[in-house]
Amino acid sequence: MLLQQELETLDAISVRIRRLRKVIGISQKKLARLCGMSQSTIARLESDIRSLNPSYETVFRVFDALASCQSALVPDYMANKKAEDIMHKKIVYVSPSDTIERAIALIKDYDFLQIPVLTRTGSVIGAVTQKRLLTIATDKPMEISKVRVGEIAGPSLPQIDKETPISKLKPMLENFDAILVTEDGKAVGIITIYDILKLV
Repeated sequence: MLLQQELETLDAISVRIRRLRKVIGISQKKLARLCGMSQSTIARLESDIRSLNPSYETVFRVFDALASCQSALVPDYMANKKAEDIMHKKIVYVSPSDTIERAIALIKDYDFLQIPVLTRTGSVIGAVTQKRLLTIATDKPMEISKVRVGEIAGPSLPQIDKETPISKLKPMLENFDAILVTEDGKAVGIITIYDILKLV
């Protein structure tokens, strides 16, 4: 049990490093230079952290570097922009009746860490994470074409309305890869880390 908890902590650290680096908008190469590490070490911290099994000092150096280079995500010229100005109206999602197999395919195709679960009319049901899907695929591979997404869906991605200023999005995107824009309880758009970084 203790070993499993330690592995899950490593996974959380890995996800956190990747998300923060993307929110800040720096490459693995630049982060490696700031930390005095190799780019391959940063890549492994983000994708293969369990086999790397980094020391506390290594992890601290990475987070310290991220904190020191984190600047304002939203410049002055973006201050008046709202969620509806940058959202994508086409949302990649799964419905509660879709199989886990379909959810895994979308996660892989789009390199998502999580994907929203919506009804066909746009009502928000929740979200499924890459980690949850891959755990099921590994532990019960014969089930992925049978189990429905609605049976394993977790909490939803953050939700905002169209009028939300972009300046309010940064804290959400430090913990989630995307934010849903909703209207009358239905998803009408989605904003990702990349949509913000394109404006910087």
